[in-house]
Amino acid sequence: MNTETTPVKVPTIEVCHGPQCSDYGGRLLSEELNVLGMKTAAGDCRSQCPHAPVVLVDNRLIPKATLESVIEQAEACRTNNDR
Repeated sequence: MNTETTPVKVPTIEVCHGPQCSDYGGRLLSEELNVLGMKTAAGDCRSQCPHAPVVLVDNRLIPKATLESVIEQAEACRTNNDR
């Protein structure tokens, strides 16, 4: 009987805190994710301003990110189902 468990992968979530992304809710999105227990890092501008706010989940870019789209991508990364 195998008693080992597979560790759950915790995705890296980087939220752009550049001026445009901040204006379009990037910083608020970081706060909302942190409240849900999802650790985020403040990211530098990626020059993707027309797609603000921009989030990277395990280096996968999410343009015009929403709370739902980030959670969905994070779950996909946890289960290794790349999206």
